[in-house]
Amino acid sequence: MEGAVCIIDGDGGVRESLRTLIGTLPVKALTFSSAEEFLAHLDAGIPALLITELALPGMSGFKLLEVLDSRSIHIPVLGLTSERDVEEEAVASRLGVVDLLEKPFLYWAAIQRVQEILGLPS
Repeated sequence: MEGAVCIIDGDGGVRESLRTLIGTLPVKALTFSSAEEFLAHLDAGIPALLITELALPGMSGFKLLEVLDSRSIHIPVLGLTSERDVEEEAVASRLGVVDLLEKPFLYWAAIQRVQEILGLPS
């Protein structure tokens, strides 16, 4: 996982679309269906970027970020949300989320944000 972009989303279509999109960049994209699955693979290295749905089934994206913080693991995070609101934005900011993308989002906007965060040319 070292240096990869990790994508966590409960929707397989969203995961695969983002994996394909990120695959056009010079980085490896890995997908996970849950926060628990991601955490089980974290010993393979720290990713360069985490894209996670915040309202995941099981452990939420917010809880995942709290777990990472408690382990002193700091990864840039793009949060995926269905309903962006002020409270969610405040919690996301407190937990270090770089930006929130509201579903459905434009894929070109997502790829542009990934390029900016990773410092890749657009």
